[in-house]
Amino acid sequence: MEKNFIEKRRFYRLPLNVSLLVTDNQGTVVGGALNISRGGVFLKTLKPLPLDSIGHVTFVLPGQEKSICFKAKVAHLVFDRQRAEVDCGMGLQFVEIEEKHQRILDQYIENEKVAYEALDKVLRARRPLVSDIEKHLQQLTHLRGLDLSELRYRVARICTIFETTSLGEVGTMR
Repeated sequence: MEKNFIEKRRFYRLPLNVSLLVTDNQGTVVGGALNISRGGVFLKTLKPLPLDSIGHVTFVLPGQEKSICFKAKVAHLVFDRQRAEVDCGMGLQFVEIEEKHQRILDQYIENEKVAYEALDKVLRARRPLVSDIEKHLQQLTHLRGLDLSELRYRVARICTIFETTSLGEVGTMR
């Protein structure tokens, strides 16, 4: 990581693979989510809204039947012409949210954390049982199809973000 990089994120991000609809007074952008936190979401797109634009983000979280909507601001843009492995898009910071939608989001994130930690425990076994792995992949469907080595890496990598920080906090970055 670059020496002068300053981390501004307050909350950890979890992978998310759902469609998002973002509208502002200029138009609509539809794309796939890359990750989500309690404070925002990253939308993969080659046609982002301008920086600092304010709009509404609408999507359905996995396991939910109804959509949730947040007022959000375009907090940062990513467009890297040099590296194909970098997803282009825009980071949307939630600026206004109904309390019931915040509760739904918080519960989703907590459930994902618990699911990752449970799967990580299974994967730490020298020879984990396929049936145990499959049971956990029912919730973490985006991890299906990975070989054991890649699955162990991805799950362990996500679980590192839940570890206690130097300030004694879990799941937040300062």
